[in-house]
Amino acid sequence: MKNKLVIFDCFGVIFDEIAPVFFRRHFDEETAKVLKDKYFIPADLGEITREELFDRMAEDLGMKKEDILSEWNGLIHLRPRMVEEIKKIREKADVALLSNAPTGFVERLFEEKGITQLFDKMFVSSSLRMAKPDPKIYLHCVASFGKVYEEIYMVDDSLANLEKLGELGITGIHFKDTESLRQIKL
Repeated sequence: MKNKLVIFDCFGVIFDEIAPVFFRRHFDEETAKVLKDKYFIPADLGEITREELFDRMAEDLGMKKEDILSEWNGLIHLRPRMVEEIKKIREKADVALLSNAPTGFVERLFEEKGITQLFDKMFVSSSLRMAKPDPKIYLHCVASFGKVYEEIYMVDDSLANLEKLGELGITGIHFKDTESLRQIKL
């Protein structure tokens, strides 16, 4: 029986970041962060659809929606080395995906890239109407397995998403590259 759980973030871990890169291409660092939060917090919480997200961005930013989507899609890069690492981890632990993302976006990407089977379970914030770093989303993810784990890890590139995990009995691993995964004791 696998008595460890490893939870992975999606963007910045399995795929390269998309939203922060897009906004930094068009705006200074401070404006980019403000805009990312303005558009993605509601989308990540399922308050607006993916379609509404890109409609709002196009209107507010004075860009064509088709151009935004084209640039956006050009930023989607899977990290093949991470896929291989997750396969190895999955042999010894339960593995979950926990991503802040608009409805349907992550699921479509994983299906297109043929990597849905990497995870025992997948959790997307917009479907749950809660997002990282809300402790409830982590607890929901862990509880869904119906097991008591010896160790639980969360791999995320965002320090803000890892800050309070110790209080929940989850070891946060700040992802910088695949070497970060050495912290997982399997």
